[in-house]
Amino acid sequence: MISLFASAILSLTPSVQAANQSPVTPTEQIRVLPVSKTPESNTVVLSIALPKNGEVKMKNPVWVQFRLDGYPLGAASQFERANEVAVSRMGQTVHVIIDDQPYFEVNSSTIDPFNEDGYFYDTRYVFEIPYTLKHGLHTIRMFPTRSYGESLKGENTFQTAYFYLGDKEDGQVPSFQEPFLTYNEPGGQTPLSEKLPILLDFYLSNCELTPDGYKVVLTVDGTIKRNLTSWQPYYIYGLKRGQHTIRLQLVDRNGRVLKGPFNDVERTINVRN
Repeated sequence: MISLFASAILSLTPSVQAANQSPVTPTEQIRVLPVSKTPESNTVVLSIALPKNGEVKMKNPVWVQFRLDGYPLGAASQFERANEVAVSRMGQTVHVIIDDQPYFEVNSSTIDPFNEDGYFYDTRYVFEIPYTLKHGLHTIRMFPTRSYGESLKGENTFQTAYFYLGDKEDGQVPSFQEPFLTYNEPGGQTPLSEKLPILLDFYLSNCELTPDGYKVVLTVDGTIKRNLTSWQPYYIYGLKRGQHTIRLQLVDRNGRVLKGPFNDVERTINVRN
C-alpha cells in the first residue's frame, strides 16, 4: 500500500529558511503520507443521551450516557492498518473530548444489552468523566475509533453536547454549526514507536478541505509546517525517540485561523523505541 502512495509523500520543510540554505537537519526529514480512510459502514450511529444540551450538573463526577449502534467496542479492528501503526490494547473505543482537553478512551460494558431470550436489542453505555471539572460551561465531543485510533467519519458517528456544572454564568456556548476541527491522533493514550509510522487523524465539521479553500495546517515541533488539503488519515514518518509537539490549525483561504475554541490545537506526544 505504501508504494501506491509514494508519489504523494509530503516532505515537511521549515516555515522560515535562512538565505544561505543551512544544511538539512534530521527534523527536516519528517515526511507526511496521505493514506486512504478505513472502510466503514453507514449504519454506525452514535448519540449522546445524557447530559442534555444546557443541562446543569450540581457536582463531580459527571456521568455521561450514550448509545452506539452497529459498532462493537473492545474488538480488534480487522484491517491491514492494524499491522502498520500502534494499536490500543483496549481495542475499538469511543474517544471523548471534554472542552479542549486531550481525548480519553471509553470501552464500557453495555447497559442491559440482551433481553431475557438472549437477543441483542440495545447498545447503551455509561461512564464518568475521569477528572474534576470546574464550575461553568463544558463541552463534549465523542466519536468511535478503530483499535489503531482512526476515527470513523460517517454522518452519524460524531456527536457534541454542552452542559454546566454548578451554574450557567461562565462561558459562551460554542457554535457547533460553524466550521470546526477536532484533533484526534496522535495522542498520549497509545504507545508510539519510532519504528512505525505515526497516525495523524482529525475530524472535520461543517466544511471541506481544498487547495484553494479551507486547509488544516500541520506544525511539527514548532518549526516545520505543511498544509493538508484533504480530509483523510496521514502517516508521519521520521519522528525520533523523545517528546514532540503536534499542532493542527483550521484556516481559511487566506491562511487565517478560524475563530472558535477548537480550531488551534497543540498536543505533546512521546515516541519510544
